[in-house]
Order: sequence, then structure tokens, then C-alpha cells
Amino acid sequence: MRRVAVVLAVWAVAVGGALVMANALDSPVGQGARDEAQPAVPGPVASAGGGLANLPPLAMVLDHSLPADIADLAPIVQAQRLRALAAKTSGPGRSVELGSVLQLLGDSAGAEAAYREALARDPGSLGAQVGLALAAGATGSDGLIAAAARMRELALANPRSQLVSFNQGWLEIYRRRGGPARDAWKRTIALGPRTRLGSISASLLATLEKGSADRNP
Repeated sequence: MRRVAVVLAVWAVAVGGALVMANALDSPVGQGARDEAQPAVPGPVASAGGGLANLPPLAMVLDHSLPADIADLAPIVQAQRLRALAAKTSGPGRSVELGSVLQLLGDSAGAEAAYREALARDPGSLGAQVGLALAAGATGSDGLIAAAARMRELALANPRSQLVSFNQGWLEIYRRRGGPARDAWKRTIALGPRTRLGSISASLLATLEKGSADRNP
């Protein structure tokens, strides 16, 4: 199995479990202390009830696979290859992919630089804009709030983008907000259930429904 498939499978399990927990933490009457954003860092994220969910680093999930000759490599080698390719191309695509991999590696500063390079090449690059929003989210609780506001702006401006809707939901998990995450992933599926992000969204929502059923037989 491709390394990227293994990574996505691990993410689906980790985030699926976090989504169940986050959904339980959502306040039915508005925002409260338990809805406050938590720093997005590798490792355990504590729930209000003391539970733990091991989330991966906050990183943009791409709407396409990496090039075939790169997808099977270790992330650190992927970054090296993508950096070399980005230097040889004029478009933003490789820089956006590089930013996503660097985020996965926990290199937020490097990821931000890659996304800004992509925007310098194409100011309209939606991938770079999403990536920069999530890079802000990786800086801590205030960054998560700012990132969520920016993602709402991008969602309003790009209502047909699965890249935006999926990553909006992804970000909400790190804010421990299961309801908004579920809504964003439902929009992703509605835009295309058989795409890469549509399929991942369906898997995550299925995990949520199973977890809800297990909690309330």
C-alpha cells in the first residue's frame, strides 16, 4: 500500500475518534470554556473530560495525491524532492504540496514560506490561501480562532471548493467543535462524494456515527 494511503488511514482513525469526542464537547447553548480553541501541536490533545486523542500536526489535506514518484517516500524525503521541483517550476502547485508536507512534519515556518512562495507565483492560488490559514492555526489558541475566521471567508468566497470545505472541517476538530466539522464534511460530500476529499469525509462521518451509536445504544 502506498505510504500516503497509510498516512490517510492513520489520520482517519485519529481524527475520527477526535470527532466523536469533539461532538460530545460541543455546547448546545453557545460557546463556553469547553469550546475554547486548543493549541494545535503533535501529540495528545486533552478533552474537557480528561480523555486523550492523538491528533497529527495541523496540516492542509490536499485534494490530490502527490506525484507518483514522490508519494511512496518518507515525508522528509518528499519535502526535499518537492523543494527541488518547486525551484524548477513557475507555477504554485509544487510549493503548495511542499507546504502541506512541511506542516505534516511540524515545520510551520517552512510551510508558511512555501505557501507565500506559491502566492508570489499565483496570487489566486486557493491551496496556498488555505495552507496559510492552517499555518496560523498551528501557532496556538489565538491562531486557531484567526484561522477559523479566515476559513469562513474562504468558504463564502469559494462555496464549490472541496479543498476549502474539507479543511474547514479539519480545522474545527483542532478547535474541539464536532458539529461544525461534521457540517463542513457533509458539504464536502455534497460537492463530490467520489473525489479524494469526498471519500475521506464519508469515512470520517461514518466513524462519527459509529461512535455516537456506541455511546447511545
